[in-house]
Amino acid sequence: MWKFSVLKKQFCLLVLSCLVSLQTMAADNLYSVFSIGYSDVEFIQDSNKGVGYKMAFGYQFDPQWYVEAGYQQLIHDSLYITDLPTSSAVTEAKHLQQGDALFLAFLGKASGPTGELFYRLGVLKTDLRGQYLLAGNSECEFGQANVLAIENFGTATLCDYDESGVAGVIGLGFDYFIGARTMIRTELEYIKGQDNLTVATATVGLRYNF
Repeated sequence: MWKFSVLKKQFCLLVLSCLVSLQTMAADNLYSVFSIGYSDVEFIQDSNKGVGYKMAFGYQFDPQWYVEAGYQQLIHDSLYITDLPTSSAVTEAKHLQQGDALFLAFLGKASGPTGELFYRLGVLKTDLRGQYLLAGNSECEFGQANVLAIENFGTATLCDYDESGVAGVIGLGFDYFIGARTMIRTELEYIKGQDNLTVATATVGLRYNF
């Protein structure tokens, strides 16, 4: 079952609830963040690297603490959905992945003259879909096997999986003041989850204080 659109719908509901909350919360304590970055993903003993992004809403409920909720795309490869893999794809044996998550995190901060140093502790609801190819009619170590006839190659097995789970995250970052309401955010994160999922990410983005 394809789960990524479901997560995005859930995030849209989260956005709407945050907008409604603007009516009751102090505007000065609310902010939004959009970041892009690079991820190193390891799952079921395979590693993959790619570009992802993150968007979130945050609320400062204490002089030194924020709570933050949002959506994070961990990695987004092009999967074999409509086109069959080529013979070169079989020989290269690439592991293609699409992964995203909804997250809730607490951020502790230390303010300075140029910005805010912060650390992150949180949980994620993760969804990962992946595909990898094996030569011949083979058994998949992980996922569902689909035997394909590849032009100029012969028979190959496409292993396809779609797994959801829970993960924890720790992070360290810095919000640099560039305006009265805007800040540049840089952050490093480490995510650890079920099925030996590990993700290391480096992101840079823009924070806007309402």
